[in-house]
Amino acid sequence: MRPSVRPTILTTRPALPLLLLATLALGGCGGLREEAHALGLVSAPAPPAAPEVSLAEAMQAAASAETDGDFETAQKSYAIAAGQGSVEARLRLGAMYMSGIGVARDYAEAQHWLEPAARAGNAEAQFRMGLTLETGGAGITRDTNGALDWYERAAAKGYAPAQYRAATIYVQSILGHENPTRALELYRSAAAQNYPQAYTGLGLLYLQGRGARQDVGQAVALFRRGIDGGDPDAMVQLGRMYWAGDLVAKNVPEGTRLLQQAAALGSDEARHELALPAQ
Repeated sequence: MRPSVRPTILTTRPALPLLLLATLALGGCGGLREEAHALGLVSAPAPPAAPEVSLAEAMQAAASAETDGDFETAQKSYAIAAGQGSVEARLRLGAMYMSGIGVARDYAEAQHWLEPAARAGNAEAQFRMGLTLETGGAGITRDTNGALDWYERAAAKGYAPAQYRAATIYVQSILGHENPTRALELYRSAAAQNYPQAYTGLGLLYLQGRGARQDVGQAVALFRRGIDGGDPDAMVQLGRMYWAGDLVAKNVPEGTRLLQQAAALGSDEARHELALPAQ
């Protein structure tokens, strides 16, 4: 009888070369690491984390790009900064979409960026929100009440452009907003900051005797302040007065000079006046 033979049980182990490969790979040998990963001996390395851009870096990059005329980079960098809570970045993005410089003009998109900045108390953003509502446009319903509310918020912070726009609404007989007294107050506040258009608006109130006693001399002096500041509306107003000669001494050459100066600055109103014969 033949003796029974017990089967031999073999234990499976990585061959020595494989163990050596894994050891070297874990030790940092780049080419061996890739081969070891392919054989399943080590895990794949994690991809390097994308470097984070700080708020200051994003704002600096945006400002530099905007100065260089690279508005695509400026828009992207401002968006990064806005995502990190920058009020200034939201304001600048809103301004870009309002002007259409570097991006397609889009008042709805402008409001998307401006409103959080405006609600955070930024006076310029509040003013720009007012402009979008006063002007209206694609995707924006014209809303004079809403515009006036934003203007008044910015005006309370002493922002001269908002003071001027609010005052201009108050001198118009629309939607029951007419309030020459408030307009006079706002124009004076803006004029105190040497805002040229405010001199003109204030001069018109004195010329018409609205909100204050009529004072032609004061009106002319204010128009001249507006002219010195480069406001074409002031040039038109005083030019008309010199042409007419009813409240000031008639002076057609001076009136014509002022109207031509306003027309050169782009005033359609001045061009219309110049197309008429001087009286």
